[in-house]
Formats: sequence, structure tokens, C-alpha cells
Amino acid sequence: MNNNTIKILALTVAVMLVVSVTTNAYAESKEKKKDIKKAKKIVNKIPKKIEQKPLQTNVTAPVSTTPPADPMQEKLAACKAKETQREQYECEKALKAISGDDGFKSKATKTVIGPITFYYAGAKVEKTGGNDIVNLRFLVENTGSKDNVSLYCTGPAVCNYDVSDGTTTYKYASQDFTNGQIVLKPGASRTFNMLFGPAIGYGSYVDFKFDPSKQYTFNVKEPWGSGKIPLNLK
Repeated sequence: MNNNTIKILALTVAVMLVVSVTTNAYAESKEKKKDIKKAKKIVNKIPKKIEQKPLQTNVTAPVSTTPPADPMQEKLAACKAKETQREQYECEKALKAISGDDGFKSKATKTVIGPITFYYAGAKVEKTGGNDIVNLRFLVENTGSKDNVSLYCTGPAVCNYDVSDGTTTYKYASQDFTNGQIVLKPGASRTFNMLFGPAIGYGSYVDFKFDPSKQYTFNVKEPWGSGKIPLNLK
């Protein structure tokens, strides 16, 4: 084989190598472009990052350490601001009476008879020296009249109040009416006590006897109204 033939063969091989390398490079470039397109599609399908809102923190309002004002103390302070000791005393006395009345009303049962509302919180019968004794305490309030209303009980024989068990009527043994009567101005109230036990009168008066099987009532017989208040004695 002469030199010319060898050169031609060498040149042919070189050309074939160049063509092969170029073809491979072109194929790789084409594959890379495909991969890039696929990557872009995948990226586009990924949801965009959600904008995060700043976290809200619950701010607790500072708790006041100052105790609430006591309405009763404020009213007492107003009484102390009165000019004279007499005015201060009368103011405090009336204020404490109102406060006590409100407490009694909250645990009592009310019965309206005529213009007067009776509040009764129950009573317990006690046995002393073989005698049954019960003290009935009432709060009475003029809630229905623009005039003064009087409650009368001057003595066992002349008293508009008594207790009955349905068959026997009992007169009081003691009571705290002032001069035999209680006068209530419009809107005014007062408490009174009436004790039943050993008889103190004459004639047909009998000792109070408690029978748990009977129902006892406090009877009101005034010119301005009459009625019965269940006592529910125990």
C-alpha cells in the first residue's frame, strides 16, 4: 500500500470521527434542551409560595388590682359628710335598716294584703319547760298606698293579728308594736316580732300548742285588708 492510499484512509477515518463527535454533541444538546423544558414544566406546576401573614398574638389586657367600690361604704361615707352628728346618726341608722331589710327580703316569702306587703322567712318552734314557743318575725312595707297605713295590736283582746291551726285560734304572748301600733308612711317598712306560747290573757285564751300534722296560719284582720299567711312551722 503506497503512501497516498494510507493518507486517504487516515483522512477518511478522521472525517468519520469528527462527524460522530458532532452527531453525539448535537444529540446531547437536544436531550439537554428537552430536559430543561421538562424541568420548567415541573417548576411551573409547583404552587407559588403562599404569603404568610404575621402571627396574631392575643394581648391580654392588664388586670386591675383595684377592688370594686363598695356601694354600702360609699353611702356610709356620704352619711359621715353630714354637718351634724345628729344628721350623721339618722342617716347611718336609716341606711343600715334598708340594708337589713334587703337581706331579710332576699330569703323571705312575700304576701300582699291590701296596701301592705308582708315578708316572712319562716320560724322554728322551741319547747321550753313543757311549753311550745314560737317567735314570728315579719317585715311589713307600705307598697300600695299614698297615705300612712297603721297596723293595730294594743293587747291580746284588741289585736288584729293571731295564729290558727284550723280549729284553734291563739293570741300572742308578747309583741313589739310601739304604743300598740305601727304606722307606715308610703314606701316605708318596718320589722315586728310576735311571740306565741303560754297564754297571758283571761277567759278563753289557751296556750299555744304545736302539732306537726297541722297547718298554721298568721291571720291579718285590719280595716284596710284581711288575709292568711302560711307559717310552715317546724
